[in-house]
Amino acid sequence: MWKSIAAILITLAAAAAPAPPAHAAPGTCETVKIPVALAPGQPSNQTVSGTLCVPSNDTTRVDVLVHGGTYNSTYWKWPDDRYSYVKKTTDAGRAAFAYDRPGTGSSSRPPSTSLTVAADVNVLHQIVQWLRARNLTQITTIGHSLGSMIVIAEAADHGDIDRLVVTGITHPPAIAPGAALLIGSFYTAALDPHFPLADLGYLTTEPGTRAASFYYAADPDVIAYDEAHKDVMAATELTDAAARLVLPPLLNDTARVRVPVLVVIGEKDSSICGALFTCTPGNVRANESLYYTAAPTLTADTIPNTGHSLPLHPTADRSFNDINAWINTH
Repeated sequence: MWKSIAAILITLAAAAAPAPPAHAAPGTCETVKIPVALAPGQPSNQTVSGTLCVPSNDTTRVDVLVHGGTYNSTYWKWPDDRYSYVKKTTDAGRAAFAYDRPGTGSSSRPPSTSLTVAADVNVLHQIVQWLRARNLTQITTIGHSLGSMIVIAEAADHGDIDRLVVTGITHPPAIAPGAALLIGSFYTAALDPHFPLADLGYLTTEPGTRAASFYYAADPDVIAYDEAHKDVMAATELTDAAARLVLPPLLNDTARVRVPVLVVIGEKDSSICGALFTCTPGNVRANESLYYTAAPTLTADTIPNTGHSLPLHPTADRSFNDINAWINTH
């Protein structure tokens, strides 16, 4: 009888205990919906859609992937595995979390004016805490373009990551005239047949402009798929990011980054590289070293024959391998 009573008590105790955090099964991907707030103290009334992919081994390491403007998480998990950073990451033995920033993809779309770099930073901070609760505690945040501005500011504001990878962004004076052409390709998304119901503060790229803005010697099928699956960003995100980018070094978010930093640029990125600034690793590092003054290490890398959207070029393996090797040694 006493054994029966003990068994009942154990069963009741197990039922009352809180359930452990959910994990993706090893070697699989799962889509998750995470409630988030756009600002501290606000209700978590927005939803971020993300994909958590884990390798077949047991790991605590994760790459958190933050896409740029007018993209969504497809940027990192391209349907062709040759261009999928997520697939390459799990093959290398780390987990990967790619998410749609608020306003994009399958995430909720709040009023455009509520989206700023600060709002994106608050969302990313909540995602980092969500991953840590799942025992993914060795965290590298990897951003692209606008996403790089977000990961820089999150690392500066919260200091809750282990290393930082910045792609598609450098600071003044390393900004080429092509940056103005890139910004000039944006227009109100409501005028585009892809987004006829978007509010007037959301932007996308004008049809046919992505090849010149984002690519160099890329597969035409990749560019065509990109044009057909482009997304939006808020004008307020763009203006906030631009204002942060041009702040002088001591006032820039970069001055408060205290983790190892890797900056990766496509050698043919027309928004950065040109007659006024030759994109060699030495030049990029010299320029960015003025900004990341508190980082324990700063590494710069440039990828030959590659434009703005690094993982979507034929050099995708090169850029991934360089990032992967750096993560494994920092």
